[in-house]
Amino acid sequence: MGDPRWVLAVDHGTSTTTGATADVDPADGWTRVATVRVDGEAALPSIVLSRTDGTVLAGRPALDAAHAEPQAAVLRGRSYLAAATGGSDDPLLATWPRPTTAVNVATALVARVLQAETGRRGTAPAALALLHPASWTDPDTGPAALCAAGRSALGAVAEGDDVEVALLAAPEAAAIRLGGSGPVVVADLGGGGTEVALVDREAPDPATTTATLREGVPARTVEGGAESLDDALTQLVLDRAPAALAERIRFSSDVEAHRAWFWLRRGVHDAKLRLGTEGFVDVGVPVLPPEHPAPGVVRLTHADLGPLFAPALEQVGAAVVGLLDDADAGRPPLLVRGGVAELPGVRDWLVARTGCVLAAADDPGASAPSGQVCGAAAWAAARAGLGR
Repeated sequence: MGDPRWVLAVDHGTSTTTGATADVDPADGWTRVATVRVDGEAALPSIVLSRTDGTVLAGRPALDAAHAEPQAAVLRGRSYLAAATGGSDDPLLATWPRPTTAVNVATALVARVLQAETGRRGTAPAALALLHPASWTDPDTGPAALCAAGRSALGAVAEGDDVEVALLAAPEAAAIRLGGSGPVVVADLGGGGTEVALVDREAPDPATTTATLREGVPARTVEGGAESLDDALTQLVLDRAPAALAERIRFSSDVEAHRAWFWLRRGVHDAKLRLGTEGFVDVGVPVLPPEHPAPGVVRLTHADLGPLFAPALEQVGAAVVGLLDDADAGRPPLLVRGGVAELPGVRDWLVARTGCVLAAADDPGASAPSGQVCGAAAWAAARAGLGR
């Protein structure tokens, strides 16, 4: 059995996976929430690498190893998890060097967070809360697969077999972390796309908020998220790179070309936020003989960023307006979160486009990458009866 003194929540996202714990402060008895650090970071890349010898790496070690073994790495596994069942017929994400299912990928990432915290505490949690998109409404596919991954991850830690696995829709978790009462629109501009949901909040007391998706108002999804933006920026760099190099990276199946693409795309990802804040950034172009025998750079400017993402951002604004108009919900506060939301001007543009007031303007933690997983930890603590 798990330790009744603490609970764990994990958010397995398309680009990153985060975790948070909740336990009781011995000084005052109140529930306290903290993020989990893995490899020294509060978020781990949602990448799993599987080798022929049975070695499985997840998170930062997988990302680092993928530069040498890109064919063995699985990225964007959560999109496959949405259609998986947790059974033996789950679709394969990769067949080389060995088969890897969507549940395998989620298990490895959840287990990294779980093992980091159980190793620190020496006990398994009383409960494991897992976040899922509000659009996962079929209990026999995505939710079933996520549960299977959670139970499998718990099997890797001592006394984890009987720990409760509970699921929570991500917009509800985000609204819990935001706090307060009344309706709120949660627009999550994530790695795989954007999800917009209307959530009703209640505050039984100043220290507690409960949140429920508005009944009869299904979440809306918009294609094109942070991963698509990284892809588009990578293609733009290749457009400006030497033609022979670009052709080989785009069309060759050899290992060295694949490594060069992986290296280039990671460089673009790391440069993206600096591009938004600094106005320009020089992206390193990989060495790939004979087409490109020496290092080089391609400069991207802020002017390049807008045209690539403007159409998707307009779709997000239209989705918010359409959802609220169909629900006859007026213009409640708008909580904008997710990696793309951190780019300059995104939140302000959406506020102007939708007519909503920005939620969490004075509480950056509510829209931070760890915000919704912290809300899920508080929710799990309430379910387990922790704290006052």
